Amino acid sequence: MGKYSVLFVENATEIAAMQDMVDWEQLGFTVLGGTDDCKAAQEQAVLHRPDVVVTELTLGGMSGLTLIQKMKALLPEAKFVILTDTAALASAKAAMPLGVSAYLEKPISAAELGHTFALLRKQLDAEAAASANMQSLRQYYQTSLPVMQANFYAALINGRVAAEDLPRYLSDYQIPLSGPCFACLLLHTSSTLGPSGVDPVLLRTSVLHQAKAFFGANWQVAIFSYLANTVIIVQLCRAEDAPGLTDEADRFCKEVRTTLGAVVTIGVGDVTADLLDLPQAYKEARTAVSYRSIYGASRVINLQEVEPTTEMTFSSSSDGGLSDLFKAIHVGPEAAIETAVDTYLARMNETATSIPEHTVVTAEMIGSLYRFAVNNHLQVSALTDNLKGLYLRLPELSPESLRQWLMTVAPAMHEQLKAARENSSTALIQNAKEYVRVNYSDETLSLNDVCQALSVSNSYFSTLFKREEGLSFITYLTNFRLERAARLLLETNEKSQVIGHLCGYADPNYFSSTFKKHFGESPKQYRSGLVANES
Repeated sequence: MGKYSVLFVENATEIAAMQDMVDWEQLGFTVLGGTDDCKAAQEQAVLHRPDVVVTELTLGGMSGLTLIQKMKALLPEAKFVILTDTAALASAKAAMPLGVSAYLEKPISAAELGHTFALLRKQLDAEAAASANMQSLRQYYQTSLPVMQANFYAALINGRVAAEDLPRYLSDYQIPLSGPCFACLLLHTSSTLGPSGVDPVLLRTSVLHQAKAFFGANWQVAIFSYLANTVIIVQLCRAEDAPGLTDEADRFCKEVRTTLGAVVTIGVGDVTADLLDLPQAYKEARTAVSYRSIYGASRVINLQEVEPTTEMTFSSSSDGGLSDLFKAIHVGPEAAIETAVDTYLARMNETATSIPEHTVVTAEMIGSLYRFAVNNHLQVSALTDNLKGLYLRLPELSPESLRQWLMTVAPAMHEQLKAARENSSTALIQNAKEYVRVNYSDETLSLNDVCQALSVSNSYFSTLFKREEGLSFITYLTNFRLERAARLLLETNEKSQVIGHLCGYADPNYFSSTFKKHFGESPKQYRSGLVANES
């Protein structure tokens, strides 16, 4: 049996021909079989974990490139071989960056097939040997570095990197960005306006590789794929270099239109001196790309040039003012909400100095408020009942009317959040009391047990219980046990040490002292006093 395994994803005739064409065992391979069904191929990949997958560009149900992408996710270490004819040879070669190890042009000869798999055997042997020593770990780190870097960049542009962690990430992931200035570009490759018959994934990949060569020739850049777009972080010597970058980006759009037939729109964000400010620059670049329906595709759009005063002030009004307003809605009281509304509207008026700017800022406010309501499960009719109508109506309101609308929506949100918290707190306290009622006789019952049962933290529960009940949870548990013990002393003839055990006290002496501290007399005196009073 061969050392490595191979799976064919091809029509039955081709599979049979290739199985008989060479001595697979002598080459070091075992043929697992084959299928022409893409779904079945993925199932066999999971089941048998082949070392090599042989397929072609055109398959029933999905393209070979799509299949390779899906199987790459299942088999990161597998080798892929593409079968192609002369007409599709260019596409096969272009697929090499996707992780394809080799391509074979039909008709295939036994010599060519044997030579290809002999080379694959050497690659697989080398990888197997490397994985057994420290060198393989270093190689794996270097191989994985682009993926780790891309993950870091994605976290960076989404604001998920803390300031204290940034230096470590820059060092660990060998990030080649030291400043002093940074710009963010978003490349959107149209999937509908590009050349017909070309796989969109392959086209985006080709654009990404061409962008690396184009922009990397003049600047230190970080380029990665994110959400079906290409994002480029460009390191600039001066903020004043941004216009030159915009001009070059526009030239790139024309170049890829000529060389690849790709319709690429590039959005450019504002220049920043701090990597941690890139989320705002990325947001601006993404917004700029969305304006392609107005300004046209296959070009660069820089909002700082198209609308010079808009984007800088949008951040201060939408992000800062609304954050304060949302905080006030969460915490209250209504006076604080009113102050936050007035502060936000004042910033909004400073930002929007024209009718178009006012329309955009108002639309951002509506969108942010709606997302806040949805994320917090709020139903405020003035906001949620006719969202489309709001986008048409609110920009037309006077400042006084807009304030009145906000002062209707924001307090309503606060009251719903407050009611939800109160209901949640009441239910949590009741569940805790029920847990005590059922488990109070357990001598090991503790605050930690109750919190684990309720899936809350000790600190949160302790604070909530003290606030709602006026005493600590431990005091409540002690009182509950002692009240139960007092009832048992009056209603049964059991010895006090037995009653103490039934109420969660393993030590009779501790039970007696705790009881006396609570009631002012020992369990025996408590029982005797009742008998004396009755006689």
